[in-house]
Amino acid sequence: MLVRALLVVALAALVLSACGEDTSAPPESQAPATSTTAVQAPPVPAQPVPTATAAAIQATTAPAIADDAGAAAAVDAARDFLDSLGGDQRSAALLAFDSPLRPNWSNLPPGMTGFELNGVRIGDLDARQTELMHGFLRAALSPEGYAKVVGIVGAEDALAASSGRRLSADNYWLAFFGEPSPQNPWGWQFGGHHLAVNVTVVDGRSYLSPTLIAIQPASYEADGVTVAPLAGEVQTGLALMHALDDEQRAAARVQRPNELWAGAGKDGVTPPLEGSRVSSWSDAQQALLLDAVALWIGLLPADSAQERLSEIEAELADTTFAWHGDVDASRPIYYRIQGPSLIIEFATQSRSGGESAHYHSIYRDPTNEYGGAALDAR
Repeated sequence: MLVRALLVVALAALVLSACGEDTSAPPESQAPATSTTAVQAPPVPAQPVPTATAAAIQATTAPAIADDAGAAAAVDAARDFLDSLGGDQRSAALLAFDSPLRPNWSNLPPGMTGFELNGVRIGDLDARQTELMHGFLRAALSPEGYAKVVGIVGAEDALAASSGRRLSADNYWLAFFGEPSPQNPWGWQFGGHHLAVNVTVVDGRSYLSPTLIAIQPASYEADGVTVAPLAGEVQTGLALMHALDDEQRAAARVQRPNELWAGAGKDGVTPPLEGSRVSSWSDAQQALLLDAVALWIGLLPADSAQERLSEIEAELADTTFAWHGDVDASRPIYYRIQGPSLIIEFATQSRSGGESAHYHSIYRDPTNEYGGAALDAR
């Protein structure tokens, strides 16, 4: 019960400034966004935070810090969390860097995966450990990334209440691969139902592939505030499709897969390269596509996110945009952004917007899964 209460108060503090508005209004009535691909540097707490509520508030109010200090803060926060664990907990949370268990992540609830999720279960943490877990996630993610992750976790209790299913925001796990270090490569994984964040840290830079973000319900209420962590993914995808001319829009249309091509359990799977070629687009259209990409890349701290976004921008000549569905979101939609080192898929399992909506998405760099290429380049 403790972790649920902490998540609710954290959500209430975050959503007003970081999670966006309810998507129940028709997306087509919104004006297309201008380019916002620059990612701000993450904040650092001035002192240890006493509660998850304070961590949430500081995620949107603390001053920006230098990139190298941000990387060091993540290492320190990881070590603080690990040092708070007992023997069995620490053994569960800290695995070998090259552990073969790293691909054990899923979109499914625990008990349906066919394997145990890695790490220590957050519902088994005491109050102090829970604070330190939030402190690590804040340090290792951007403020927007932390808001999105906490919002997805909070949706689990909302889904349990509306569906009667035995689900809980307690059922998410945090694992580390290798000792967190400013010199040596290490990684971490946080996830459960509808969430799998996989990060590898090499020479202070964070690599996100593969990461699954999904949610059901797509929006819900927490302390009277509407929480809609993936509203931007719907709105920006629709804005992008509206920005295309008739010829580009026709080229973009494809048949959607039954499920994500490159989702959970599909390491090494590459979708067919299809859709509208971004090389033929205007600068404004390409900027809007980068805005969409930044919604996934932006989970990372600013320095790592900006480096990755620059790499993707350099590959736009070989990038495609694929779309399935109506452009008013009245029925399920699917879109894919794919380039030499990028696979992003986003799919609504029902019409978008409202408490019944259900979204799945995946981000991959097929050339650098689990940071493999970054490690080889050292």
